[in-house]
Amino acid sequence: MAIMLGAAARLIAPQFTEASNEEVRISELMDGLETMRTQVNLYRVQHNDNLPPNDSFGTFETAMTTKLGQYGPYIKRIPTNPFNGLNTVRFNGRPAGAGKAGWRFDTKTGLFQADNNAACAAL
Repeated sequence: MAIMLGAAARLIAPQFTEASNEEVRISELMDGLETMRTQVNLYRVQHNDNLPPNDSFGTFETAMTTKLGQYGPYIKRIPTNPFNGLNTVRFNGRPAGAGKAGWRFDTKTGLFQADNNAACAAL
C-alpha cells in the first residue's frame, strides 16, 4: 500500500509544483507591476506631472534608482520580469507583450506593462 501511495505522489507532485511555480511567477510579476506603477506615479506627482526621462533605458533607470535633488530614489532596482528574466524597459513602439524587454512603458500615458506576452501585458 505504501509503495502505491509513494508512486502516486511522484506522479501528482510535479503537477502541483508546476501550478505553484506559475502562481509564484504571476505573483512576482504583479508585485513588480504594482511597485513600478506606484513609483512612476509618485515620480510624476513630485516632478510637476512629468514622467521619468525615457530617452533611453539608462536615463529611466537612473531617474528611478538615484536620489535627484530632494526626491528619490523611487526603487532600488528595476524588477526582473519572472517570465522572461529581463529587467529592461522599452518605450512605446509595439504594444506590450512583444517580448522585446521585461517591461514596456508608454511615455504618453505613463502605463507600465509586462512585455513577455499578451496575457501578462493585460494585467
